[in-house]
Amino acid sequence: MLSSIGKIFGGQTEPDRGNDGPGSTPSEVPEALIKEFFGAIQEHDSDTVRRLLVDHKTGLTSARFKLDPHSVSFPPEVERDAYTLLGAYLGPLTGLQYSILTGKNDIALDILDATFEQDAKFGSGNTALHLAVLLGETEVVSGLIERGADMNLKNKRGYSVVDMSDNPDILRFLESAEVE
Repeated sequence: MLSSIGKIFGGQTEPDRGNDGPGSTPSEVPEALIKEFFGAIQEHDSDTVRRLLVDHKTGLTSARFKLDPHSVSFPPEVERDAYTLLGAYLGPLTGLQYSILTGKNDIALDILDATFEQDAKFGSGNTALHLAVLLGETEVVSGLIERGADMNLKNKRGYSVVDMSDNPDILRFLESAEVE
């Protein structure tokens, strides 16, 4: 019987090494460590995430894991917009993307402090910034932009981050960040 983390990862024993974003070298991090990292994110265990990032920053921030599609999804209130703007396919996610998608923003900010891959792509060419803007996560959007996330990237559906939101606060923030 699979543990709860095993169910989330669909029993997959090998991390998905596909990465169409910057820094697309295969991860040298052991599979068990990647599972521990994603498990700590799932369990909202900030201390374990931070410890793992200190010990294995480079490998874990670029590692991707293909999750069981039935274990993670867009929140119901944005699901329709997500499918329209981002696409239904999530594909392999980084820890940053997974933490944003699951609403663990404090962990997302911890990972963001440790990564240079804020523009790594998932699914239909989406970035963590596309996802954070769509979900209305102002603090994460701010953190991503402060750390140099590219606001001009368009996904494979042709949408930029500005297209992801109708939230006036986020739109104002994006406009002011473009001016700077």
